[in-house]
Amino acid sequence: MQTNRTVLILIHGHGVDASIWDGIYADLASYATVLKPDFSRLTSHITVEAYAEELYAQLQSAQVEKVVLVGHSMGGYIALAFADQHPEMVKGLVLFHSTATADDESRREIRRQAIEGLKNEGTIPFIQKQMPKMVASSYPPEKTRALIDRFLGLSADALIAGMTAMANRPDRTNVLRNARFPVLLILGRDDQVIPFEKTAKLADLSPMISVAPIEQAGHLGMVEQPEASVNVLKSFINQL
Repeated sequence: MQTNRTVLILIHGHGVDASIWDGIYADLASYATVLKPDFSRLTSHITVEAYAEELYAQLQSAQVEKVVLVGHSMGGYIALAFADQHPEMVKGLVLFHSTATADDESRREIRRQAIEGLKNEGTIPFIQKQMPKMVASSYPPEKTRALIDRFLGLSADALIAGMTAMANRPDRTNVLRNARFPVLLILGRDDQVIPFEKTAKLADLSPMISVAPIEQAGHLGMVEQPEASVNVLKSFINQL
């Protein structure tokens, strides 16, 4: 890929697919070359490193040399693994409702229970339970129902693989601490999944890290507050 523009990689999270970015894609594409790989059908990738290598292979195939990674939730874990494995390719890193710390034991147990539920009951109950937790309490219920309906067709096997990868991921605060590229933490003020106050403290690891709060957003800021999401991403890109 021959381009003088910034190449922005939007990496979606767990329980959704690459279409989660659709509401902000066009605006971002006016500022950068935007790629949004879809990992929602992968069933054999059970480590975040495997997803990162999948991304690396796609970028090599497209002859992309430098990227700005924007990882949402699990996508942030993939972005961190990529930055750990291929730091020379990273121009900037955005953790969008994500963190660099590993799961604690209680969180791993929650994931194990979710995996059992997916095995026994399939995708529908999982999405119906998870999606309301991913938006702020102020988000309109009818829009939450539309999100649920949108992702009921996701593969249970792929969701299990992703959940396994998240549960087993290592702590990667060292990637932030040692980063030679700018890092942005985009945090939803009302995020029930990645708590704002706790996650914002990651900025203390390095002067390369900045924090951008999104007001009235939970764990899906690109859907809940698309304009604010675009603005913070554009500002970050312009500073690179």
